[in-house]
Amino acid sequence: MKTSIFHRVLPLAILVIILPLYAQLDDIGITIDSKTRLTVRDSLGYLIYEGESPLFNQVSDGGAIDFYGEKVESIRFRLFDQSGAYKTIPGKIFRQPGLDKITATFLEKIDDVPARFSFKIVSVGNIELNSILIFPVYQERQGRAKALEPVLGDIPKPVIISRDEWGAEEPKNSYSYHPYFDKLTLHHAACCSADDLEEGKDQVYWIQDFHQNGRGWNDIGYHFLVDRAGNIYQGRPETVIGAHVGGANTGNIGVCLLGCYHPPETSCFQTITSESRQSIVELFSWVSDTYGQSPSVLLGHRDYFGTTACPGDNIWIELPRFRAEISDFIQYYFDMPPISMYQSPYPNPFSNYVTLSFDLKNSMDFKINIFDLLGRQINTIERKNARSGRLIMYWDGKNIDGERLGSGVYFAKPTSVNKIDPIKVVLLRK
Repeated sequence: MKTSIFHRVLPLAILVIILPLYAQLDDIGITIDSKTRLTVRDSLGYLIYEGESPLFNQVSDGGAIDFYGEKVESIRFRLFDQSGAYKTIPGKIFRQPGLDKITATFLEKIDDVPARFSFKIVSVGNIELNSILIFPVYQERQGRAKALEPVLGDIPKPVIISRDEWGAEEPKNSYSYHPYFDKLTLHHAACCSADDLEEGKDQVYWIQDFHQNGRGWNDIGYHFLVDRAGNIYQGRPETVIGAHVGGANTGNIGVCLLGCYHPPETSCFQTITSESRQSIVELFSWVSDTYGQSPSVLLGHRDYFGTTACPGDNIWIELPRFRAEISDFIQYYFDMPPISMYQSPYPNPFSNYVTLSFDLKNSMDFKINIFDLLGRQINTIERKNARSGRLIMYWDGKNIDGERLGSGVYFAKPTSVNKIDPIKVVLLRK
């Protein structure tokens, strides 16, 4: 340990002023400074950026800086105690996929507070600092040795991208299982937006890497993640205790919406898409039914201890609507027939093909028979192992032999259901 004459503890009066300023703004850590000034100098073709955190008085598991930069060579932290003595710690660098945004972390138990840390970034290019963060102490509690059995489970599970599909790493240690289920929580990532499946896989893998190696956790903290296209990704198994709400993980199933939804923060202006909204409703409906939880227990991360803005203002304000939509979805499921029309066929009349859309209560082999005006069956359209939910099918105006039919009135009739009248479609050849 060395002592620096340039780094001493600030007077207590100043500390009292600083402490109330920081608050957790996202699920990465607790932001303690977003206005830090950097010094920069040129050294043998490299740019050396240096800065330091304000004093903080919270026991922590480490810290981080969040910044934009392209060609970063190395990052080094110095952690100072109350006497001014410091410990040098190499930083771990986590580059977000598709962006020049970097989070650099160090893991070190900090219980001699007040404390602070400095950092040195060696880079070839320019650096733009976003924020300085600390990691709250995050001990994962022990639970059951085995998973609880599902309670109900009538609502079908939505399509979920498996851990194998997005390339998940194995957990570092064994899981602990929930002893009960009594909480549902919605988060935003405050980063890592994704508009399609491939982007989503990359971002979910980045989050796991950051959680395991940047935070030192056993596995990715969330149970599910949802991208802006509505794709759902399996994080930890939902039956095991997660790491997403410190002090309230037991019995809590956490879902994270990829992206940033807290407008007061820079570049954090996203609003929820209709696709991700529908996926969140279907996912929480299945979770609620399967594990016996009322939608009324759904909270945002900020609702627990008030130390975070997560899931962001643009999502948090939607929570009452989510709870209502989840309840409606569950009620609708138990009231809905096995097969129902979603909307009228379109276009109708048609010349090339007509779209037929249905809602399926359960997965099934689905078949539609096509009849002409004389009641003769002329074709059959089928979908093997059609998933529950919305089903879209098309008829191209041809018979079973692939021959184009002439203009006229035809009828489409799903098999194995008597509550849907034959669907009239009009073929107009040009």
